[in-house]
Amino acid sequence: MEHFPAVCCFGGEPFLDFHTNSSIDPTDWLADLVKDPTNSVDQDLVISNLTESFAKIGINVMSQCQIFNITFNDLADQTLFDTYKARFLCRCPIGFSGQSCEIQPIAPTLPPISLPLVSKHPLISPPDPMVMLIVVAAVVFALMAVLAMLYQHFLSFF
Repeated sequence: MEHFPAVCCFGGEPFLDFHTNSSIDPTDWLADLVKDPTNSVDQDLVISNLTESFAKIGINVMSQCQIFNITFNDLADQTLFDTYKARFLCRCPIGFSGQSCEIQPIAPTLPPISLPLVSKHPLISPPDPMVMLIVVAAVVFALMAVLAMLYQHFLSFF
C-alpha cells in the first residue's frame, strides 16, 4: 500500500477531503507523526522538495510544521481514496489558512464573540398596557358590529 506524506504547519491536523459535504470519513487511515524526518531514507526526496517549497514562502518545515506519514489500513480504503480523487488537507487553527495551514494571518485574529440574545437597550419601549386595552376593546367592538350586520343580512333572507 502507498504512503502519503502530509505537512501541517502551526498546529494543523490532517484530514481526508472527499470533495463532498458529508462530515463522515468512510475510510480507516492512520497518520503517524514523522519524529525525525532527516533520518528517513525513503522520504529524503519528499522532505527536500517540501523544505524547498515552504522556504520560498518563508516557512521552516523542520521547526514550524509537522510531517505525517499517512497509510490506509486496507486496500479497499485506499481504492475508495483513489476512486473519489480525495486528498489530505489540514484543519487549521484560527487565523491560519492554506492546504497546509501555511498562510499566516496578517493581523491578529480574535475568536468570534457571542452576542446576547436580548438587547440591553431596546430601541422601542413596550406599549402602555392601558393603550393596549383600549385598542383591543375597539377591535372587539368593531368585530361585534360586523357580525351583527351579517346576522341581520342573513335574517333578511327568511
